[in-house]
Amino acid sequence: MKVIEFVLLLWLLILAVVDIRKGSFSGRNLVLAAVFFGLAMAAVCFLHLKDWKMVLGGGATGAVFLLASVVTQGAIGIGDGYILTVCGMVLGVYRIVLLIILALCFASVFGMFLWILKKAGRHTKIPFVPFVCAGYGVIFICSIL
Repeated sequence: MKVIEFVLLLWLLILAVVDIRKGSFSGRNLVLAAVFFGLAMAAVCFLHLKDWKMVLGGGATGAVFLLASVVTQGAIGIGDGYILTVCGMVLGVYRIVLLIILALCFASVFGMFLWILKKAGRHTKIPFVPFVCAGYGVIFICSIL
């Protein structure tokens, strides 16, 4: 299970760099990753290493961000929703909620820092995946210790 979580961390690191540089992702790459992690988690559930309800619940929690992307007409990126859905499948319900809270806290602190320095306003778009990656890094390190 830790191998899948480590692969997810590497994937998030790559996506964080892409998000900072380009501000968007290739939809095909996101779908391929979702299929890969979905199959990996299906295998994990089949081997009874993790409860399938936690996998589905975590994925559904991340899918709320997909719905939010549609409702906000793209103010929340659809790529962020896909990424959180994949993370939810791997992490399960409780840890995906923790990841979302950590990522939002990191993004809020960064946004306030930019606002105080007058580098950004209320409607400035900032990449979210680096904060998801940072939050996941915290969760991953704490799970190892």
